[in-house]
Amino acid sequence: MLLARLLLPFIVIVLMIFGCATPYKYPYTTDFPGSYLHPIATPPVVDGRERFREIFCGLLAENPKYRNEAGNCEDFLLRLSDEGQLNKNPGPVPAPDTRYRILVVPGLFNECFSSIALPFEASIETLRNRGFRIELLIVSGRSSSDKNAAYIAKVIENMTLDSDEDLVLVGYSKGAVDILNFLVNYPAQARKVAAVVSVAGAINGSPLAKKFANTYTHLAKYIQLSQCEPGDSGAIDSLKYSTRLSWLAANPLPNSAEYFSLVSFTRRENINLLLKVWYDMLAVFSPRNDGQLLSADQIIPGATLLGYANVDHWSLVLPLEDSWLSDTVEMPKRFPREILLQSMLLYVAETLDRKQKKNETAFNPN
Repeated sequence: MLLARLLLPFIVIVLMIFGCATPYKYPYTTDFPGSYLHPIATPPVVDGRERFREIFCGLLAENPKYRNEAGNCEDFLLRLSDEGQLNKNPGPVPAPDTRYRILVVPGLFNECFSSIALPFEASIETLRNRGFRIELLIVSGRSSSDKNAAYIAKVIENMTLDSDEDLVLVGYSKGAVDILNFLVNYPAQARKVAAVVSVAGAINGSPLAKKFANTYTHLAKYIQLSQCEPGDSGAIDSLKYSTRLSWLAANPLPNSAEYFSLVSFTRRENINLLLKVWYDMLAVFSPRNDGQLLSADQIIPGATLLGYANVDHWSLVLPLEDSWLSDTVEMPKRFPREILLQSMLLYVAETLDRKQKKNETAFNPN
C-alpha cells in the first residue's frame, strides 16, 4: 500500500505527460461541409462541384474501360454534406476545345522518378489523340518555386500562340505552387494564361515540409542521379506553411486568369503503403488528407472548387498499379485518371466559353 501511494504521483505525472504528447485524432467522415484555410483578405472560393460531377460521372458512364468496375461514381468523387444531389437531367458533356494549349506542370522530385511515370503521362497521350493540345512542362523537381517560375516564364515566352489561342496551366502538387509564383513574378507572360488548374496542389504547403526539412537537407547530398539534378535545392522550403501562407497573403493573384482546384483525400485503408506513415502524421491535424497534404490546404484563393477525389496523393496521377510499386497500392478500384483530367479540362473550357460570351454581350448589348 505504501509503495502504491509513493508511485501514484509518478504514475499521474507520466500519464499527464504522455496524454498531452499524444494529440487527439479526429475520426474520418464525409459528414461535414467543404472547407479551406486561407489568409484574411484573400478572395472566396466558388463551388463548382455539382457541374463538375455531372461531367465526370457522364464520362465515366460512357467509358467501356470503367463500365464494369466503376460502380457508383461517388466511389471516385466524394460527396460532402454541403453538396447537393446529382441533377436528374444533367447538361451535356462539352466537346474538346482546341483553342486552348494545355501545359501540365509536375510536382516535387518529378524528374527523379520519371522512369516510373510522370503525372498523367498516359492520360496526356490518350487525350492528345482525342484532339486536346496538351503536353508536359517538366520543371526542376528539387528547386524552389521561384526558380521553377522563371523556367515556366521562359518556356511560355518562347511559345508561338495563334491569335485565338490561350494557355491553360495544370499544376500537380508543388507544380501548382510553381505556377502561382510564375503568375505573380512574370505578369507579361502571365497574361497569356486563361486558366490555372490545381490538382492536389500544395497551395498552403504541408506540415510535413517543416518536419522533414532538416532530414532532406542532410540526405540531399547523397542523391546523385543524372535525372535528378539539385537545382537550387529550395523545393522543401517552398512548401513550408510559413512560406506559402505568407506568400499568399502578400501576393494577390492576377485576375486575368480563372482558377480551379481539385482536392484529394481518402480513408487510411485506401492510402498507398508508402504514404501511410505520412498520412498518420497528418491525421493528427485531420484524417481528411491524402498522405501528403491536408484537404483544406489544396484550394487556391478565389478558385472554383471542382471536387474531392477519393484517392491518395500519388495514385491520383500515377499508375502505380502498373509498376513495380503495385504491391503498395491498396485501392480496391483503378482510379480513372484519364477521365478526371478530361473532366477538368472540359469544365475549364466550358467556364471560359461562358465568360467570353458574357463579356461579348456586355461589350455589344445589342
